Parts: sequence; structure tokens; C-alpha cells
Amino acid sequence: MSSENFSVTEHAVPGCHIREYPGSTVHQEDILNLHVKQYTPKNQAEPVPADAITIIAAHGAALPKELYEPLWDELLNQATGFHIRSIWVADCASMNTSGVLNEDKLSMDCSWMDHARDLFLMINHFRDQMPRPLVGIGHSMGGNIITNLAFLHPRLFTTILLVDPVIQLSPPAMGFGTDPPGAPNYTLRRSDVWPSREAAVQANRKFMHGWDPRCVELMAEYGFRELPTRLYPDVEAVKAKFGTTTNNTTPVTLTTTKHQDLLGQIRQNFSARNPTTGVIEIPRDTHADLDPAAAFIPLYRPEPRSTFFRLPTLRPSCLWVVGGSTYLNLDEMRLAIQRCGTGVGGSGGLSEGRVKEVTLPGLGHLMPFQEVKAVVDPCAAWLREEMDRFRRVEREWEEAQKGKSHLVVEENWYKVLKPVNARRGKGGPSAKLS
Repeated sequence: MSSENFSVTEHAVPGCHIREYPGSTVHQEDILNLHVKQYTPKNQAEPVPADAITIIAAHGAALPKELYEPLWDELLNQATGFHIRSIWVADCASMNTSGVLNEDKLSMDCSWMDHARDLFLMINHFRDQMPRPLVGIGHSMGGNIITNLAFLHPRLFTTILLVDPVIQLSPPAMGFGTDPPGAPNYTLRRSDVWPSREAAVQANRKFMHGWDPRCVELMAEYGFRELPTRLYPDVEAVKAKFGTTTNNTTPVTLTTTKHQDLLGQIRQNFSARNPTTGVIEIPRDTHADLDPAAAFIPLYRPEPRSTFFRLPTLRPSCLWVVGGSTYLNLDEMRLAIQRCGTGVGGSGGLSEGRVKEVTLPGLGHLMPFQEVKAVVDPCAAWLREEMDRFRRVEREWEEAQKGKSHLVVEENWYKVLKPVNARRGKGGPSAKLS
């Protein structure tokens, strides 16, 4: 387990000021905090190599950050050709341990964009421990978040690795119209309190079917929390419900409440249609990110679609690890991969070897917890290639900087910018751009 391979340091840091949606917090000036874990390899070389990687990771919706520890163990095991300085993972402000820290301040809205900004502030806060190169790794919702962090600061990451990221055009299945019920339907109506931790694990065995035993154990520890909580303050009432008042066991609930889990998956659009006229009128103060073409649907999730359209501008190289049996739309994901990095400001995309797809046949969306090694294998191979390239580019840059002045501009400026008294076309010299 990770505690054998890594020294684990816990931090609490404030999130970004002003959330994407006013309804994310009880009061708009509330300060939300992130619970962060920093994993530092115990077998790290001394001194730490200058090119050792700092990994910034982002989890899936309501999936505890600790579930990914077997992934870090396997990545460390395969770290030949590159070194790991540390791995940093923060729970989203409304989820997991962060959600526990913030439970008195959270309200009924959630934007994925907030966590991208929160991670950027976290990186800036710990910048002295995060020299380049930085690598982003994100799963599911976290893949979308890491991508948006790369949009926020295009040169921040040397490369990013997206594991079945939620970046697509179609909304998730939610039982609207002819759609079959999906994860949001299940989440809203699921049980969320049990007489004991053991009972909770047993009740959720179907969800964890096929998981690596290490991940099951971590889910049992971090996916549930003991009562009392703000949602379930009366322990004795819950015990009476289950008839366990004489037992020594303590009831548990979900660490991420099912309500915050639901809000992380999908967003409400209940007020766009005028109840009197029936006309769609987008409330832009709260729902400016709502696509007018889909405004008739009462639920939506803006980030997968908006991120899809921005993919051509993605600067860092990008590995897509895709589940062959994922519930996501594979055709749309592959279209996203084809677009990735191909535009102005982008990496160059597939044609320049800066984007790659690896599909793992038979694996679903939760593959990081099912087949740990199968997911890590392409990630480790990609990091070896990217770190070789990073070292080469760094050497070339250092060589090119030799002898250059840091005080005055180079001679080429004088060759390109003519003197102000040089003959120009009619109208004389043009004005300053600024």
C-alpha cells in the first residue's frame, strides 16, 4: 500500500475566491478549504534529480482521492526512465474529506471549473515544492478538470494523462425523454445510511464488483464516515431505525453526501422555461453556460461540451487512456482525440505525436480500480517518452541561452524595427501598438 512506498503529508488549503455559481455556498463570501494529500516516495534519490516529476492528480466525482493509491504504487514500481518527486491530490471542495471540512458552508450547486482554479491556487501555494516538470493526471470528471487547468495555464504541465475523461458532446443518460435512467437517477434514490461500515460495504458490493481488493479496502475506509454528520445528526434515531440500539456498532453514511455527488454529476435547469408563456428564457446570472439549443432539457452539465470545443488549443502533450467498455460515448471521445491540440496554441495533435490514444479492451469507466497495472502500463511508457523529450528540450534551451544578455534586446530587434526616420509609405511612421 502507499504508506509503505510513500510518505504521506496532509494539508488543508483555501479554495479560489468567488465560486463559478452563486449557489455553491451558503453565503457567497464563504471560504472553502481543500483537503490535500502529498505522496513523496520513500526511496527517493538524494539529491532529488532536477527532472523529477511533480504529479497533480484529479479524482472522479465522489470517488475518494485515496482510491488512486494503488495506481501511485504501480506507477512508482514502473518508474524507470523517470523519477517521481511527489504526487499531489486534492478532494474537490464539495466531495470526500474536503466536503467534510466544508459541510457547514456548502449549498446546492457545483462547478467543475472551480476545482481547476482551486488546483492552480494549490500549485502556486506549494510552488517551492513543485519545480518543473509538472504532469497532470485526471480520471473521469478529474480528466476534464486537469484539461481545464491546462487551458487556464497552457505552459503549466509538460504533459497530461487523461483516464476515461468526461469530455464529450452528449449529456449523460438521466432518464429524460427516451433516455434510459443513468448514474444521476441511481444517485438521487440510493440508500445513504447503514447500521455499520461492514453493512455499508456489503450493500455496495455491486458497485465495487471486479475491483482490485486494495481499492475495495480503501473505499471501505474513505468512502463512508461515521455518524453524527450534519445530514444525520441523530445517531440514536438512525440506530432505532435499524434496530441496533443495543449494538456497539456505529452507523455510517457516505463521505460525499448523495446530494453533493448528484450535483457533481449533473446541474439543474428548472427555471429556464417561463411558467406562464412556456418560452425559454435563459437566466444568465446563474446559467450563462447553458447551451440555448439544449435549454429545454431540465438537467445539464456544461463542462464536458465546452471542454470538447476548446480541445484544439490544448498546449501540453496528452495521453488518452480509454476504456473499451466505458459508458461514455466512444465515438465522441475519439472525435475529441482527433481535435486535441490541432489549433492555434495547441500541441500539434496526433499528426505530430503530441497526442495518443490507448484503448483498454473490456475495461469500463472505473478501470483505475479494476485493472491497476493495465492502466499504469501505457501511462508509464508515455512518461518515459515525454521525459526524454523534456530533457532534450531543456538542453537545447540552455544551450541557446548561453551568451545571451538579460539586460538588452538582441541585434535582430534593430534589424526588424526600422529607425523612426526611415522612409515609409504615405502617412509616415505608424503609431505605437500600445
